[in-house]
Amino acid sequence: MPNDSLPELELANTRAREGITDTVAEIRRRADLPARTRLAVAKTRQRWHRDPTPLVAMGITAAAGIAAIVLGARIGRTDAGHLAQPPASTAFTALLPFGARGGDGPGAAEQSQPGRKGRKARKKAAEEALERDPMHRNRVKQRAGIAAVQRRATKNRKQAAKRSKQAAKAVAKG
Repeated sequence: MPNDSLPELELANTRAREGITDTVAEIRRRADLPARTRLAVAKTRQRWHRDPTPLVAMGITAAAGIAAIVLGARIGRTDAGHLAQPPASTAFTALLPFGARGGDGPGAAEQSQPGRKGRKARKKAAEEALERDPMHRNRVKQRAGIAAVQRRATKNRKQAAKRSKQAAKAVAKG
């Protein structure tokens, strides 16, 4: 630095200033969001003009989504939309494993009693329905059998470990 001439220092200074100016201009250009947005929109328009398939696909998807929402809202307001209390004789209730839940099923009398409303009543009804389910009964039996086998296996393992320990002691003594 001490040996640099004044013109060289001025040139370096000018170049640094130009570099800073260019950097600032580039930052401003990148930060100009409206211009970048306009450019992106123009490019997208050109692309859609050449091949409108993505635009058509998005439109169809949006229309299907809106139709699904409207249809769901309409169905939700009808009696058929509430599966918590379906009428006793529908195709849906005929396929239920425990019969109809509303109307004249086996649990209808106790559900219509006064005082049996709300979450606890629904929970109790669900538990009773589970008790009547043959598949659930089989699963419970199977779990009980597996638990018994595991208990016996654990007991046998402990006895075998105990015997091997005693045998090791006997060998160490004798």
